[in-house]
Amino acid sequence: MRGSFKYVIFLFILSLFAAFFISSSFFQIKHIEVNGNQNVTREEVVKLSSVYYGENIFRINKKNSMKSIFQNPYVKLIKIRRVMPNKVIIDIVERQAAAYVPYVGSYLNIDEEGMILEVKPAINKPNLPIVRGMAFETFKIGEILSIKDKDQLNMMKTLIGELKNASLMGKVSEMDIANKSEIRLLTKTGIKINVGEMADISYRISFAKSILEDVEKRSMRGTIEMSHKGNPVFKPE
Repeated sequence: MRGSFKYVIFLFILSLFAAFFISSSFFQIKHIEVNGNQNVTREEVVKLSSVYYGENIFRINKKNSMKSIFQNPYVKLIKIRRVMPNKVIIDIVERQAAAYVPYVGSYLNIDEEGMILEVKPAINKPNLPIVRGMAFETFKIGEILSIKDKDQLNMMKTLIGELKNASLMGKVSEMDIANKSEIRLLTKTGIKINVGEMADISYRISFAKSILEDVEKRSMRGTIEMSHKGNPVFKPE
């Protein structure tokens, strides 16, 4: 009987301490740190998180905060940490824009997974490749682009990955995948690359890079032809 009474007293004292911690000004949030953001402003991340200065650090709901921050399509990963006694750290990993997709006079900015990040009314000097040849009717920011031909989306993702691996993303201005067996690239210096089909794409992109570097050193213009059987060739204009 005495043991049960002591247990009740212990729980009561513990509850008092818990109530003190939750209500104490010592644990009111005074610092909110945001890391990893570039496209999303610190102010927007804090606003979406619903983490407020003066709020008790134990009262924040990390799950709800993360769900809210994910409303911004640029946010890919989130981690929220409590740092006692009064600091909250929000670490985010952003999606990186990889290409533009034309749509009725405007351009959809997408990442390498096909996630739509934003819509731009116009792009004067695009710093990313424009992907042409994909058919779709509707889209929604924050969702994967819904392509009628799913193979095309996979092709685009693979191409972007291979161009990144070859450090060619900054040199390619357009990717045309309308014909899946006749993939065509255009560089910012005006050189055309007829890649052909997706078979052995790593080899094709790697070979195209070596030829491209050579012809650019000579300030030549023309077409790198890889869609035929046999070795790739360069056809000057």
